This record gives sequence, structure tokens and C-alpha cells, in this order.
Amino acid sequence: METQKEFDQIQYLKAQFRYLGFGEGEQLHKDLEKGIKAKKEQFEINTSSDKTLPGNKADFTLKFNKTENGGVFLNSYNAKLTNESNEERSHNFLVSKQSSFTAKEAINLLEGRAVKIEFENPKKDGQRENAFVQFDFNEPKTEKGNYMFQNFYKNYGVDTDKIVEKANLVFDKPEWKENAIKSLEKGNVVKVKFEQNDKVIEGKAVLDPQNRNLKLYDNEMNRLNTNKPLEGLEQDNKHEKNNVKEQSIKR
Repeated sequence: METQKEFDQIQYLKAQFRYLGFGEGEQLHKDLEKGIKAKKEQFEINTSSDKTLPGNKADFTLKFNKTENGGVFLNSYNAKLTNESNEERSHNFLVSKQSSFTAKEAINLLEGRAVKIEFENPKKDGQRENAFVQFDFNEPKTEKGNYMFQNFYKNYGVDTDKIVEKANLVFDKPEWKENAIKSLEKGNVVKVKFEQNDKVIEGKAVLDPQNRNLKLYDNEMNRLNTNKPLEGLEQDNKHEKNNVKEQSIKR
């Protein structure tokens, strides 16, 4: 019979699974309880996700540590994305109370899209502010096997609301626009309606912070527009792109 302490520990970790998007699968919970009861100080749980683009597969290895006083903590997880050609991308994501990427955000990053995060800016005495991050697949991986991040801070000028307006998206209800913006900022591929050649058509959109625009696709994910930045930002964009590599960090 579980003690109250063990019950609370298990319930906390199960809630953490839900928050991070790993779900509430029966096997996941069984593996967790098995790992907690084992005598090893460290244990791992393997799980997967179907929230990828068609043809891709995502696998996760959740990594736990135990403390001397009986605490059990999910410290990090490894995310591995495999495409139809069996090409793999993987990254180790830290888990903390301050900042953790969800499983879906990890997939979005590995599929090449950007995610909006909140971070403590050391140049501003730890003040929290927003930034967009995405992996730089052109740079060598770190010693820990992780990709470098490209970071687009507040002064880079990514305004999702203005970008959506510029793309001529059509929303049947005002709240749908707000939901679409939040989803785009998480790095999701979002179903949208937009005006093209005096017609309203259905398709999909991806936020591109580096070029401060939306990439628009049809329902088969064929690209419909170009990488043209918002008017009036071309000169700023050229200057900021030179700073992207300097802003890449290990995380």
C-alpha cells in the first residue's frame, strides 16, 4: 500500500506529464511507478507522440533522478524526431519550474519552427521578457549533443499581431484571431483562411520570426507565398540578421 508521501510524489509527476504534454497513458503511469519503486538512483521512461507533421515520428526519453530523502524528479528529456527517410534530429531539454519546453514545442523546434518563450535577461538584471527561439541546424552541435539556438529578442521587432494583419488572414470570430496568434507563437502549423486573388481560401500558416512574416501553405503543405518581409523593415532585418549568430546560445 502506498504511503501518503509516495502518493503525493506520483500524483505530482503525473500532473507534470500532463503539463508537459506527455499525456496520461496507462503504460506511462505504470513505468513511472515501476521506476519509483526500483532501487536505482536514476531511471528513464520511453514514450512517443503523434503530434508531428505527416511522415515524421517523435520519441522521448524522460530522465529521472532520486534524492536521498526519497524525492523523485524529472530533470530532463531527450526528444528524437525521425522523418520518412530515417533521418534523425535529437535534442536534450531541461525541465525546471522556471522554464520548460512542452513535448509539442520540442517537436516544433525539431521540425524547424520557432517557439516564443519567456526568459530572464541577464543584461537587464534578470528581468523576464519574451523572445522567439529556433534551432540553428547549420551550426555544429554542442558537447552535450544539443543544437544551438537562434534567438530573436524584443528589439528584433517580431509583432505577431501585425504579421497576421499583413498576411490578410480571415477570421469568422474575433477570438479565433487571438487563438491563432497564440498557436503560431507556440510554433504550431495553424489552419487558417486568407485572401488570395480576391478569394478566401483555406490553408495553413507558420510563423517565421527571422523574416517577420507568415509562411502560407495550401492544405497539402505546398508553399503559397515567399519570404518577403513586412514592408519598411528590410533595412532593419539586414542589420539584425548579422547579429543572429552572436545571439545563439547553449541551453
